[in-house]
Amino acid sequence: MKQSYRVVLAASLLTLFASPAFAYHGMHGSPDRPAWSTGMPYSGSQAGWDRWHHHRSGPWMHPRHHRPLPPPPGFYGPPHRGMKGMGPYGPMHHGMPYHAPGKKGATRKGAYGPQKHGQPEADTAGNSIAAVAQAAGGFDTLLAAATAGGLAEALATKGPFTVFAPVDAAFAELPQAAVNNLMQPENRDTLGSLLQHHVVAGRIDAAGVVEAGELESLAGTPLNVEVEGDEVRVGGVRVLQTNISADNGIIHVVEQVMFPAGFACIATVAQRAGQFDTLLAAAEAAGLKDALSVQGPFTVFAPTDDAFAALPEGTVENLLQPENRAELERLLQHHIVSGRLPADEVLASESLETLSGTTLQVTLNGEQAQIGGADITATNVMAGNGVIHVIDAVLIP
Repeated sequence: MKQSYRVVLAASLLTLFASPAFAYHGMHGSPDRPAWSTGMPYSGSQAGWDRWHHHRSGPWMHPRHHRPLPPPPGFYGPPHRGMKGMGPYGPMHHGMPYHAPGKKGATRKGAYGPQKHGQPEADTAGNSIAAVAQAAGGFDTLLAAATAGGLAEALATKGPFTVFAPVDAAFAELPQAAVNNLMQPENRDTLGSLLQHHVVAGRIDAAGVVEAGELESLAGTPLNVEVEGDEVRVGGVRVLQTNISADNGIIHVVEQVMFPAGFACIATVAQRAGQFDTLLAAAEAAGLKDALSVQGPFTVFAPTDDAFAALPEGTVENLLQPENRAELERLLQHHIVSGRLPADEVLASESLETLSGTTLQVTLNGEQAQIGGADITATNVMAGNGVIHVIDAVLIP
């Protein structure tokens, strides 16, 4: 080849190799480098971006070196301008990614949401606290209450949480009127507060619960932890099963519904006390148990089981007969005063008018306070809809 042709050919090749078109477009098949280099959002092909970014900044890569690349990742962002989606490489623009990674967070496949390091987070809803409880069975009432109380979404998508979960049998032992009342839309906040009393922030296993001694619930209420031998109680309730793991927390199964101090209704407080079974049976027979569950406030002077047992033989059985319902109702109303009266207000009164229209005299026998002639043995047992004072005899109108 003649020298002049060689010079011309060399000059032509040098000009071609030095041109931006060859350096980017010629190598990668994309016309978008001028827009990208001026700071415009990249809107070319996925493969074009991957190749450019890889060869431009990959380790030990010569600018003109080429190697086969894996298929580009799928898109998870919205396909048009105006939606705030995040794709594998960050915010979407006309269905194509910017060149910055997205923010950390969960996403739903095929939808849009924050990403982590350019890839979607694992979907935890399938193994969330709510999903695990539903799959385990025995928590239908709790899950229904969580939905009614506005806590279901948090248990499915947020966390981590430690949940002390009452089984269906725990709700079944509560007065049905009280449960139905809590499920009403107007009591959503009250129900939500009760459920938050069962949830603690963070993932705390059984050993951590015992070590803590006291926990603070999401409702801001304390949960005391008591250990007696092999038995553990949280918030006064026995723990049945521990360490049921979920992606967003952990579940410990408890035997009963836990109530903050002064939250449970009069009927529930009396039931938990364990010494008012006859009184509650009489209240149900007289049609007053629902009133003690959802109405009020009331002040109840509550005779113990021993007080009913001290009545003449056959008296209680006779009162519980359906034909004597009116008489039984009047007897029980003779033990109830409208309003919430703590012990000091009771003692400051000379007499109190009952729901039956009768009068109870308040007296002192030495230092012993009495109501209607019966000793007041315990005071100020607080309930959500009133207060209970314990007496040692049945008051006869």
